[in-house]
Amino acid sequence: MTEPAVTVVVDGRIVAAAQPARLVAGTVLAPLVPFAWALAQRISVDPEAGSITIARGSASLTMDFPPADGGALIPLGTAARGLGDSVRYDAASRTLFIATPAPRPLATLTPFAGYVPPPGPLPTFTPTPVPTPRPTVTGIPQPRRTPIVLTGGT
Repeated sequence: MTEPAVTVVVDGRIVAAAQPARLVAGTVLAPLVPFAWALAQRISVDPEAGSITIARGSASLTMDFPPADGGALIPLGTAARGLGDSVRYDAASRTLFIATPAPRPLATLTPFAGYVPPPGPLPTFTPTPVPTPRPTVTGIPQPRRTPIVLTGGT
């Protein structure tokens, strides 16, 4: 490719790759890896159909682009917009800026609040004494069994 290289910035971070993104006929084309991973959580490639599906959260986008130059090239602006991202291209610096929407905060439980006694007089606690233990029978007594030893004689 002799087209000019384009710097890609996703959420304020530059995406570095061995093969840079290129501006081709007004469209920024980039290799699938690592640029699509900067945008998506799931990527699936169907080489027989020549389609690429990228997805993040509940949004997904299937694009029909055959492999080229030893790898699949995807239009980054189209892919980002398809996932709900905002895209801006600065022609002077040849930079494509992509901003992904902020993730929704997780629902959290209300923080634990310590015990607050009800207004008014506090209840009182009067301990009761522990009852005195009574002896119990743990078993039935058995007679002593002494072995009988016979010595000599008939």
